[in-house]
Order: sequence, then C-alpha cells, then structure tokens
Amino acid sequence: MNKTKWLLTLSVPVALGSTLLVSCASQQNEAVDDPTMQTASNVPEGSTAKESAEKTGMTKASPMDVATYTTDLAFSSEPAAIPVGKPVTWTLKVKDKRSGQPVKDFETEMTKKMHLIVVKNDLSWFNHLHPTLKANGDFVVTTTLPSDGSYKIYADYTPEGRAQEVPQHEFATGGKTPTPSSVALTPNNMQGGWLKKKFESHPESKPEVKSGATYEVALMPMPTPLKAGQDSMLHFQIRDAKGKPVKDLQPYLGAMGHCVILSNDTTKYLHSHPMATGVSHDMSKMGGMDMSKMSKTPAPKSGGPDVIFHTNFPEAGRYKVWGQFQHKGKIITSAFVVNVAAGSTAATKNDEAKPHSH
Repeated sequence: MNKTKWLLTLSVPVALGSTLLVSCASQQNEAVDDPTMQTASNVPEGSTAKESAEKTGMTKASPMDVATYTTDLAFSSEPAAIPVGKPVTWTLKVKDKRSGQPVKDFETEMTKKMHLIVVKNDLSWFNHLHPTLKANGDFVVTTTLPSDGSYKIYADYTPEGRAQEVPQHEFATGGKTPTPSSVALTPNNMQGGWLKKKFESHPESKPEVKSGATYEVALMPMPTPLKAGQDSMLHFQIRDAKGKPVKDLQPYLGAMGHCVILSNDTTKYLHSHPMATGVSHDMSKMGGMDMSKMSKTPAPKSGGPDVIFHTNFPEAGRYKVWGQFQHKGKIITSAFVVNVAAGSTAATKNDEAKPHSH
C-alpha cells in the first residue's frame, strides 16, 4: 500500500460503521457495507484547539519532559509492597508545582477526570483504569496485577484551565526496584493488507479475566509504510470469531473506541480518539493531508465494524498499539506491533508544529 502506487478512496462515517473502499482487487473482498460518501467540511472559523482536536480524533500532545508540566504526581500504594493476584489500592496526588498545593479541579476528558494506563515493562500486559477523584483532590483506584515484575503507569489528566499532562511512574511488585524497559518488539505480519489477530472480550479494567466472546480484530495502518512525523490513520475493523463484521459496537467512554500507543522503550505515549465522521480521501496524498479539516458528529448508540484513529508517530521505531472497543457490555482489547520508518527531513520539519495524538 505504498502511497506512490496505491490509490485509496476512504469514505468512513466511522461511528456509523461504513466501509473503507480500496481500489485494488486484492482488497475488494474486505468491503462489508455500502459506503456513504460525505465530503469533509472545514473546521468552523474560531474553533479552539480543543474543538479542532475533537473533530480530527487527535488531541494536543503533552511533552513527555516533566520539566514542562505545571503539576507533580505523587504515587502511593496500600499495601506498600504491591502484591500479585490480590487487590491493591493506589492513591495518586496531583499538586501544583509552584505552590505545592493539591490540584482539585480537572477537565472531563472522554467522560473521565483521569485515564490511567498501566503496562508491564515488557509491554506484554495492558490495562486502562479510571481512578475516582476525591474531594481532597486525590485520585484513588483499586486493581490487581497479574504477575510479578516491573510496571509503568501513565496518568493522563488535564487540570482545569491548563494543558493536558501525562506523568509516568515506575514500580515493581513486592517492593522490589523496578527494572528499565527494553523490549524487542516484533511487528505483526500483514495478511492481505490487514494485521489480523483474535482476542477475547473481558469486563472493563479486568483484561486478565477472559469471560467474553472471541473476536477477530483487523488493523490497516495507512499509509504503508508508516513514517515518523507524518499524519497516519489506524483503521480497525471488528469482526466476530468467524470473521463476520460486528455492526453493533457500543460507545466506550463517549466514543466508538480508544487507541493507546507506546514506543518499545515506553517513553513515547499517544492516546488517540476515533474520527467520528465521513471523509473522502485520496490516500496517496496522505502525507500532505490537513487533518484539521474534518468535521465531527456525535457518537451513535451503536456502530462499527470500522473505527479509525488519526495519529502522528513522533519518531521512527517500533510501537505497540492497543485498540479498545465495547460490545455487549464487555471490552475488546486488541494489541498490534507496527514498525514506523524514518520520515523525510522536510516532512518531519513541517510536522513539528502539528499536534501529535495524545
């Protein structure tokens, strides 16, 4: 799907579950619905950065350098030596960097005050939690870790009237010293233009509890190859165990899906929300697309099978991509590894001023 050789016409009211059409014989058998063509409209004049981000499914990036943050995050655990296979309660205190006073007011992002991403340092395990905000400003959550080892959390929040911040914290089970993350990720192989794997759904925030149905999740990165510093799309298609498209996905946290991306060294974090409207594109021009010129429609009560995320990988390397979707009250957490090639110097410079998905 090299952009100099492939011409893709994308018409995806994602929330309404229409289809990606590919003008290539090898992909035509993947079409599952009649598309609804809709031309993208410009962002209304006077749109704020946040409103523009919501229209594209891509929010403003927070620097990973904590020196730029206006808050500090303190983490504590009860019990202090974090157990394996048993409940543990975490308290996260957000304090103003200058005054040292607790920050008590936060923006609501995708129906929550904080999104807490938890991963094992080898990226073999992933969880998406939502701590409860107490009156004193503390965020509290009770969870269970599945195995011994080192973990990292990403606390994704936006203090009221300030920019989004995502401080990280590392810890190990049993009171041990955490070990640095260094994992050699192996990219998944393409199958007819898609990455395909099967996953079992689970109760929200309990990925180790496999009590739901089995689904096939397919991912088409666009364009291929992915390149650093260039606008890209991650097109997910959710199917049942037999490969039949699932058209009655339920909104999860106010959207038809969520996508979290981590670099193999766990230092680069991106959290993207799905594009919720129809767009027609010549995908051969993907690298030069103005992603701010996309309109937004409210998430429907159901949708699928297609959910598309817009992102921009900051550097070349290998990344793990988790896509989360809800069906019949349970969460489907899919995971894929993609390789991102180095972008051209010119493209990288042009994109430095653009917001990355986060």
